[in-house]
Amino acid sequence: MPLMAGSTPLTRHPVRVFEARVAEVRNLSPHFRRITFTGPSLRAFGVPGPTLDLRIKMLLPTPGHALRPPGTPNGYLRPGWYQDWLRQEQPGRGFIRSYTVRALRRTGPDAEIDVDFVLREGPRSHSGPGSSWAREVSAGRRAWFVGPDATAHTDATPLPESGINWNPRGARHVLLAGDETAVPAISSILETLPTDITGHAFLEVPEPADILPLTTGSGVQVVWLHRGGGTVPRGLRLRAAVEQAIIAPGREPFEYAWVGAEAGSVKDLRRYLAGSGLNPRTSEFRGYWSMGKSGSGTNGIPVPSGLEPRGD
Repeated sequence: MPLMAGSTPLTRHPVRVFEARVAEVRNLSPHFRRITFTGPSLRAFGVPGPTLDLRIKMLLPTPGHALRPPGTPNGYLRPGWYQDWLRQEQPGRGFIRSYTVRALRRTGPDAEIDVDFVLREGPRSHSGPGSSWAREVSAGRRAWFVGPDATAHTDATPLPESGINWNPRGARHVLLAGDETAVPAISSILETLPTDITGHAFLEVPEPADILPLTTGSGVQVVWLHRGGGTVPRGLRLRAAVEQAIIAPGREPFEYAWVGAEAGSVKDLRRYLAGSGLNPRTSEFRGYWSMGKSGSGTNGIPVPSGLEPRGD
């Protein structure tokens, strides 16, 4: 049945707003920081089965201003909530940024989720609201995000409506490739793959210290690549590794690809993989950020001239 907010009926949507608090902040490497969230509302968070590349939308405040989360006081959302949010004025609107759920635990009275943030630093870097928030947040801070409502899911709910895009459609030989922004999603996918899945996973990070512990029970070969602390252009080693896997003698053709990185790099890899025989329409290509803009994918705000563009 529809929910009621005052006299207005609300249809239950597969996503809602969750209020949580920061339970722990931990640095994993020079460019990765893990933030653990908990709270009573997270008891209703989740999807059937593994989280895979599950995305949530963090609601981030404008510094110095209170955040007004969308939806009803109990977090339920109406159709068109995102367009309503866009029509709000700053500074109260704040920002929305997408992140991957790295882990979901239900071992205590309240659930916990881990989210890994990429920290952007350097004299030429433009730090967006996501990196700035993650760098400054501490335990006990309140936080809000939009994510899947487990109590509203049915067997007919498409996973993309909840934020999951990994869908190999029965493929058994796969390719995963991404820069640091895709490391949490690729890591989460790899940890849940069955033993009969084979292929390659290439993860490009800024420096060797950003290579994180990662295990998989599958037959996918995991290869970490690094840019030598900025001495190698972004995406160069990722593209070279994918090319080598494609042209290797006796290689088995990839049946499915999941690629996430800077939008231009993703477009280039999509074109290359399509030329190698992969059907891009049945694979997943995600531009997590865009060169020259602060924001998600190709949607973002141009950064000031002379600063290194960031996608957070």
